Amino acid sequence: MIKVPEVSIIITNYNYGQYISRSIRSCLSQKVIETEIIVVDDCSSDDTLVQIQPFLNDITLIQNDKNVGVAEASNIGIKAAKSQFVIRVDADDFVTADMSYFMKQYMEANHDAFCVACDYILIDEQENVIERKDARTNPISCGIMYRRDLLLRLRGYNPDMRHREEEELRKRLGEQYKIHHLRMPFYRYRMHKSNKTKQEEYRSWKIDAAV
Repeated sequence: MIKVPEVSIIITNYNYGQYISRSIRSCLSQKVIETEIIVVDDCSSDDTLVQIQPFLNDITLIQNDKNVGVAEASNIGIKAAKSQFVIRVDADDFVTADMSYFMKQYMEANHDAFCVACDYILIDEQENVIERKDARTNPISCGIMYRRDLLLRLRGYNPDMRHREEEELRKRLGEQYKIHHLRMPFYRYRMHKSNKTKQEEYRSWKIDAAV
């Protein structure tokens, strides 16, 4: 009998081959509940597919034939998910083993929540802790669990957003975006020289232009 996953984790990747195996291992280590891992590779040109090879029996791999950006890559993964609860993880980050369980418990206990965000810890290249971050005052696009049916009904992420897709989603949905906050640092946000948030295109991207 095929088990229906209770949580779907979507890993979006573009040329993060050096980090993606760590990300996948952390997602596969989820405790207690049945979890599916969907990796959406956005037409990488590095060794990503070589790094993913050992995990192919345990994950679902979707390969885009062209680079569509993180927003549309996320939408592709969310549409392919089989569970009611979905959470995004960037390929250069990783998560704790109890993330899915506690975040799902919270969502099931709070039916008014469209999504719940957890706190996160900044780490360096060697995974040394830099500092803990509060997701309310320093929001990021990952480490947020959504109700998949509501997210799709509200059209998901704007595919025109090559960057800052989460900010655009919050602005577009306004009061419909009922985000809750779980003060537990399940997410590990890796700081490195290739972080998207450090790129000039990210900093200068206009949200209003794509709304």
